[in-house]
Amino acid sequence: MTEDSNKHDQHAKFLAYLIDRTGSSDLRFASPPKQLHGGFETLSYQFQLVGASGDLAGPQVLRLYPAFYGAGNAEWASTVQNALADIGYPAARARLLCTDLSVLGGAFFVMDYIPGRPLAMAPPELIPELLGTTHAELHEIDPAPLIATLDRLGVDRRAYGPASRYAWLSAKGEAHPWVGPAVDWLLEHRPSDPERLSVCHGDFHPFNVQYADGRVTGVLDWPGLTIGDPAFDVGNTMVLIMIAAGHLFGAEAGLGSIDWELMVRRYLQAYRSCRDLDGANLDFFRVRRCVAALVQGAEGQRAWQQPLVVRDLLEAIRDVTGVQLDVPAQGPG
Repeated sequence: MTEDSNKHDQHAKFLAYLIDRTGSSDLRFASPPKQLHGGFETLSYQFQLVGASGDLAGPQVLRLYPAFYGAGNAEWASTVQNALADIGYPAARARLLCTDLSVLGGAFFVMDYIPGRPLAMAPPELIPELLGTTHAELHEIDPAPLIATLDRLGVDRRAYGPASRYAWLSAKGEAHPWVGPAVDWLLEHRPSDPERLSVCHGDFHPFNVQYADGRVTGVLDWPGLTIGDPAFDVGNTMVLIMIAAGHLFGAEAGLGSIDWELMVRRYLQAYRSCRDLDGANLDFFRVRRCVAALVQGAEGQRAWQQPLVVRDLLEAIRDVTGVQLDVPAQGPG
């Protein structure tokens, strides 16, 4: 079966699902769903239905997860996005959720379309300024209303609290002994949580921020939501830009000439122009993200299996901790 016929088959299955869920046999696509840029692992398609009403009447996006994620990520991300939309944050509201992996080969949900393009497609001189200020604005949000909304939805606070991230690391250190020395370093050097916690995205980078007409129109992809230290979130972003973005998206997106280290410096400057940031723990949180990325690669996430990405993750860990990890042959890369 050719790639085009595969896509046509997927689109037909998706339309059949929508007809079944809505009970409207007259539904059809105004045009074939269009794949959107961005996302290391998930696939996103913009579409609009003819014959739809209510929540599905306008432009929508299908977000499809790989089968190895199971149903959990789609359930969690759609819940978080709706909780954020409830408090007025520009996150896309989820309208339908499907946890039956047999329908499209993975769990998925349908959400409102946020207009614009990924911020990564903006003029390079604008990217760090908009990324830094938007990130700082997120961290200035009072987390209490979001926590209250998640409580109302029955979400256990441990699912997004800082302690869950360290419990995850500890479990992964046992499951993957080769990463154990770095996990031990992290658990030994874990900083205290700040007095004021922030709403943290967990995966904040230029491909998850939508941009149009010189402004940010929305923020996508929320499975990593954490109420925690804002330095946790900023450290994640530094790794995602300096290690992942250049290797994975640079040439493909026409961004091969960007100086990613300079991008990070300007991003930090823009962030600090809006709010204070204690930089004492940034190296710690950068290492945490690198270790998590190696584990995710070992467990199947292709983005973290690329040889150059693995090399840079290992170097970043070694430079801060002095720990040299030996990645097994069956591990990432």
